[in-house]
Amino acid sequence: MRPNVHRVVTGRMSKQFSVTHPATNDWQPAGESKNRGVIYAADNDALEFLPEGTRIQDAIVIMAARRLTFGDVVPWHDENWRVTHAEDYSDYGYYYAVAVRAGAPASPDSGGFGRF
Repeated sequence: MRPNVHRVVTGRMSKQFSVTHPATNDWQPAGESKNRGVIYAADNDALEFLPEGTRIQDAIVIMAARRLTFGDVVPWHDENWRVTHAEDYSDYGYYYAVAVRAGAPASPDSGGFGRF
């Protein structure tokens, strides 16, 4: 059984952060909202939730007081991170999400196929 960690997610150790909901999401209106929680670098267990092609990218875990959805963008350490996996653990006081760096792709296109 998981302990209720709502006090951790909303307490002194947590931080407030903004969440951008892109217009490309069909299931949520575009815009920005505030959330509160704990963000940390992803461990191997969290990386298992990522799609196969994104596992080589840097990732973070977000334990938030309010729901995050696929595609949301969260700033952390002066970079933007895009949510690729989200789970509802509200029965235990938080929402869980894994996000990857939203900037440049993990391996830039070499343009190799453009020559043919």
